[in-house]
Amino acid sequence: MATGKTTSRYVTVTLDDSAGTPRNITNSITSIGGIGLSYDQVDVTTFADSVMQYLAGRGDSAIELGGQFNNTAVAAAPSESGAHPVLTSLNGANTAATLAISIGVRAAPTTGDPKFSGEYTCLSYVLSGDMSSMTWTASFKPAFGTATPAWGTVS
Repeated sequence: MATGKTTSRYVTVTLDDSAGTPRNITNSITSIGGIGLSYDQVDVTTFADSVMQYLAGRGDSAIELGGQFNNTAVAAAPSESGAHPVLTSLNGANTAATLAISIGVRAAPTTGDPKFSGEYTCLSYVLSGDMSSMTWTASFKPAFGTATPAWGTVS
């Protein structure tokens, strides 16, 4: 495992399809938003406090992926699959699917590199287009009854 700065060139995204098989959809992705956890802000200020005071409330993990339309047939990871055949079966299905985002440091992700993963539900998968391209966006939230998504390392 290397340390230091890196670029999105060394990010790998895998997502379970509706049958629970991990699919590498990295070649379909041009943007990732919201990796990590954010927490509600709970005001616990009293009349006696001279400054507002807060505690972290419930956490959330809203991840949005986007990219160029790609309907390449599904293949077992680490081989590349198009995002379209994976996402169409997950969208709105209330199916818990493992979403893993591995971040390599100046090289493909390897043992010990950062990885954020969890069980997510796909709440939106929509296509958009103009005269030059077809793009997609997909939104994910933690699935019901599953563990909290978390940072870990590639194993």
